[in-house]
Amino acid sequence: MNKISLKLCDWNKTKKSLSFASEYMGMPFEFVVVSEKTGREVSFKAVQYGDPLFCEDGWDGEQQVYRPVSDLNTIEYAVIYNQY
Repeated sequence: MNKISLKLCDWNKTKKSLSFASEYMGMPFEFVVVSEKTGREVSFKAVQYGDPLFCEDGWDGEQQVYRPVSDLNTIEYAVIYNQY
């Protein structure tokens, strides 16, 4: 499974979201964010049809939105964006 360091992610406290560029791992179906400070790992899966964040246009390859696999109070979603 693809893993990314929390240090490479941008945190939006207002939206409770993480984001990072696709150059780190592309846009996989699922991935894990790892905190080097705490050792905690959080898994994310791409949103599917029926989720309010799902876009039927597939975001035209511009971004992919993910939800955490487990219920967390601290984060609502993550976004991998295409920087190119």
